[in-house]
Amino acid sequence: MFGNSSFTKFIGRVIGRVVGRVIGRVAVVNALCVLGFIVFATGGCSRFTRTKQCRALIAQVNPALDDVVAITHTGGAGNGGAAGAAVGGGGGGSGGSGGAAGSSSTSSGYVAAAGRYERLAKQLGPMEFGSEEMAKMVAEYAGVLNSAAENLRSLAVALDANNNLEAERLNRELERISVHERSLVSRMDAWCAP
Repeated sequence: MFGNSSFTKFIGRVIGRVVGRVIGRVAVVNALCVLGFIVFATGGCSRFTRTKQCRALIAQVNPALDDVVAITHTGGAGNGGAAGAAVGGGGGGSGGSGGAAGSSSTSSGYVAAAGRYERLAKQLGPMEFGSEEMAKMVAEYAGVLNSAAENLRSLAVALDANNNLEAERLNRELERISVHERSLVSRMDAWCAP
């Protein structure tokens, strides 16, 4: 009876739209739920990845800095000297020309510490990070390590030549590098903080 009437077509369209909207809303709700889950899961993975990257960085840096402390303390720089004031040290300050001025064992300790800093800088090069910001900080840290190494080598030469004026200048430069390093480490720690 109502097979071809315009009323049947009208009701069919209305029912189709209502069903379409209901199905569309269910699909949208499902899509939003899936999207929310993906965002939540990705956020968790991001934190896990960041933690893993920070632990890998720490595993490279801390043993190297421990080596530098051991090298400089056994190399004759009992108070930490310039190497202690340099990157990652934490020992003595610059109260002189850095340990036993002119001492061959002190200067050889500084040369060994410089070599360890350079190796660490090279080890950090291929590391990858989930953020461009952290990658830049690690590259900057490698630059700080190389600067400290260069200054330690120069300090060793100055000490061997009994050039106390140059040794003092290099000691001040190492202190400046140390301040930069501490600032950089603070920023990297903040990035790694959960």
